[in-house]
Amino acid sequence: MTRTQVAKITRFFMHLHYDIRTEGGELLRDDKVHLLLPNHPAYVEPVMLCAEFAEVMLRPMTDEAFFRNPVYRWALNLAHAIVVPDLPATSADNREKSAAKARALTSTALQTLADGNDLLFYPSGHIRRTPVEQIGNRRLAYEVCQGIFDPANKERYARVRVIMLRTTGLDDSLTSKQKTRYTWRRKVTMHFEDMTEQLREWSVLDRRAFNERLEQWYNK
Repeated sequence: MTRTQVAKITRFFMHLHYDIRTEGGELLRDDKVHLLLPNHPAYVEPVMLCAEFAEVMLRPMTDEAFFRNPVYRWALNLAHAIVVPDLPATSADNREKSAAKARALTSTALQTLADGNDLLFYPSGHIRRTPVEQIGNRRLAYEVCQGIFDPANKERYARVRVIMLRTTGLDDSLTSKQKTRYTWRRKVTMHFEDMTEQLREWSVLDRRAFNERLEQWYNK
């Protein structure tokens, strides 16, 4: 089966349980190269996103751990997912190894966009465990945006549009990490917004301030 066929089947079953509304989804359907930065309220949300936009060839950046499951690995390979390697435990000895892997990941993300591929990753790097999105001192979104908006790279990334996605309605779902409440017909909204110019301005801030701007937008 192709990626599009799997996505359409998944979408059919998703809509049996979820009442999904999208706002601004047309932003992904133009001739630009897209960097999509979503919040991450529940495990089902990435599947929902790919099912709703079956025709958009988003390449997700996905934790290495998911590739160890044969079913997930099959689906991720269909999506041409990019492996995010496990980082070693924090220690003085491993600090440089972690930094090197982080730099390599930033380079991979930037090269993917430069090659004209749509890219998806989560600035928080993990599913939300509290009522609000927390990015903290994560570096990938910050460093990728710095690379995109560096005046020296103006031509290289001229076609890149940075879109942020805020998904609501899944906070207390069975696939979230918060207190759950079963609802048969759950209403979910996926709000897409072109944030290219805002992120261009924010990319000149320090990393913590940049991440705080992202958090404020996700937590509206």
